[in-house]
Amino acid sequence: MSGFLGTNALLEADINLVIQLFMGIALLVGMMLARRRCYRAHGICQGSVMMLNLVMIALIMFPSFREGVIPELPGRLRNPYYSVSTVHAALGITAQLLGLYIVLRAGTNLLPRALCFQNYKLWMRTELVLWWVVIVFGVATYYLWY
Repeated sequence: MSGFLGTNALLEADINLVIQLFMGIALLVGMMLARRRCYRAHGICQGSVMMLNLVMIALIMFPSFREGVIPELPGRLRNPYYSVSTVHAALGITAQLLGLYIVLRAGTNLLPRALCFQNYKLWMRTELVLWWVVIVFGVATYYLWY
């Protein structure tokens, strides 16, 4: 079934792109909530985005990458179709893992003391910037693929 954005993309790809952009906006809203000292709402917002992204990775992004890119690696990395999507995947995995680490640190007491950070702003701002870099690579991947 074809998508709704006017490209040759599948419906799943269009849905994923739109949801990823909304999640990026939600992370910016979460940042504004933190600046207003609404920490509970901030945590719910950011944590929800992290969990939703896990679903999107599992249902749409990983299967697509596994079928369309991995079989051609490393031989076709000079081709932007493969290199841009591979960079997107590598940065995306990094952003997701970092985000989950931050959620664990900020929202639970599950981490050992040695793995806890104190400078929340630095870690969270780094994550926000990384997330938006991943979104840019995701949009580039969508463009190259469809």
